[in-house]
Amino acid sequence: MNFATVQYFVFFIVVFLIYWRLSRRMQNIFLLAASYFFYACWDWRFLSLIIVSTLNDYLCGMFIADTDSPRRRKTLLVISLVVNLGILGYFKYFNFFAGSFIGLADALGMHVSWTTARIILPVGISFYTFQSISYTVDIYRRQLLPTRSAIDFAAFVAFFPQLVAGPIVRAKEFVFQLKQKRHFSAENLQIGVTRFLTGYFKKAFVADSLAVYLVDPVFANPGDHTTGMLWLAMVAWTVQIYADFSGYSSMAIGSARMLGFEIPENFDFPYLSRNISEYWRRWHMTMSRFFRDYVYIGLGGNRRGTARSLLNIAVTTFVSGLWHGAGWTFVIWGWLHGLYIAVFHSMRKWRSRHGRYDENPRLPKIIAAWVLTQFAVCLALVLFRAPDFSTAWVYTKGLFYSAGQGTLEIPFLIWIAFASIIVDHIAGWIMEHRPQMKVRVPAFSRAVVYAAMIVFLYHAVPESVNPYIYFQF
Repeated sequence: MNFATVQYFVFFIVVFLIYWRLSRRMQNIFLLAASYFFYACWDWRFLSLIIVSTLNDYLCGMFIADTDSPRRRKTLLVISLVVNLGILGYFKYFNFFAGSFIGLADALGMHVSWTTARIILPVGISFYTFQSISYTVDIYRRQLLPTRSAIDFAAFVAFFPQLVAGPIVRAKEFVFQLKQKRHFSAENLQIGVTRFLTGYFKKAFVADSLAVYLVDPVFANPGDHTTGMLWLAMVAWTVQIYADFSGYSSMAIGSARMLGFEIPENFDFPYLSRNISEYWRRWHMTMSRFFRDYVYIGLGGNRRGTARSLLNIAVTTFVSGLWHGAGWTFVIWGWLHGLYIAVFHSMRKWRSRHGRYDENPRLPKIIAAWVLTQFAVCLALVLFRAPDFSTAWVYTKGLFYSAGQGTLEIPFLIWIAFASIIVDHIAGWIMEHRPQMKVRVPAFSRAVVYAAMIVFLYHAVPESVNPYIYFQF
């Protein structure tokens, strides 16, 4: 049930009208039932996976909290991790690792016969698995007390606005809200509707228009297009993936807000970043925090010397790349970002040690740092989009020299889509550096902007709605 469809609108309106007429406990029960129905609309067979994961972590969390035995606590944590990661590993990575093993065996001269298993990837499995894992790990670390209500915990795991593509919400950010009685608020409704509309505009107009008219045709045959066309499509892909995923996150946040919940932001205008570390503080923030807290810091972080820190970065970015997709292009994309981060921190330490680090650089240095960061991000994203290494190589080589002569006729809508994201980030810069200006914007001006979005959505949205990019993860 895609957010950008009439089916979701009807579903949400029905949920909204019934939800606000119920008591707190009945709200939670109804919310759980609605969430299970929402997920069953994708594929009812995989509902059992969410239920198994929920029961596993609910019981493990309670048992971990109720015992002081370090050995028993660790055993229960391992059970939780094995069940969750076992399910995730089978459905998402079995064919990938088996195929990689067969390829390695063939390269070594050992011929092994193998048939690909017909495994369907359950939508959203990476997101709700990580949410559930964070619950038991936080209890194990004594950073969270378990919830004794199975209904509340199940509603947390299956909460439909962010179930299939995040944001990745931790129990300590959400479960306490389920314990409180929610009251209808006109302010929450207004904020929720505007957030949903903004997200819908990003997805249905910006992301889908760029995909249909520019990104998909060029990436399908990169060797046939000119260098200029490849550069334009690469930038368009960078904008598309942001508009697609931040649009979904905004619609999820808006849907949750209309039901009286606050879930964390997932994007903070990432293309304002002037270095790669800042980029990862702004891009898919809930995932970045998850890998930082549960993988990088869990491995020791930067507390055991430079060499160990670099190894921890390599492992973390390997896991991050693999989380995004069961393919070596995603792994290399993750490692490439790990290399960026390692080089950035090494250069910063070197400059600090030699007194060359400038905390307040002048405008030319700021612009140069911004351009370098955005180029590095765009270049890595070619791997993220390409189906294989050969396509990625053809595309990357074509950015500097292309034998192709093909061009596309670019509709004016594409330039409006680019301009929309530029305006989006300019507004973000203003909110960061001139927050007082936000209150000076008249309500009439905001109304005009939202009305313009609705007009574009009515007249300019492509006929077919593309699946969300992050649904495959």
